[in-house]
Amino acid sequence: MDVDELDATILSHAREHWLKVAMIAARTMHERGLGVANGPFDVIVARVRALVARGRLVSQGNPSLPRFSEVRLPGDDGVVGVAGRDLRR
Repeated sequence: MDVDELDATILSHAREHWLKVAMIAARTMHERGLGVANGPFDVIVARVRALVARGRLVSQGNPSLPRFSEVRLPGDDGVVGVAGRDLRR
């Protein structure tokens, strides 16, 4: 699975409101036709963390804990992301 395609799929499931990282990972696996047994859940979570680090997603909580953290698309509302970085474009 190509990383750029995976990132695009993850971003297609993100919204302007908060969603659990686990929900986005599950939807990504479903869209890609990946079952739980062979699904790269940990890889998807790692890509979510990478998208947060690059400012493509904003996180609330620790994205390494997918059931207990949420992400959303960055808005132009002054939301500050991980490590206090301003994610406005």
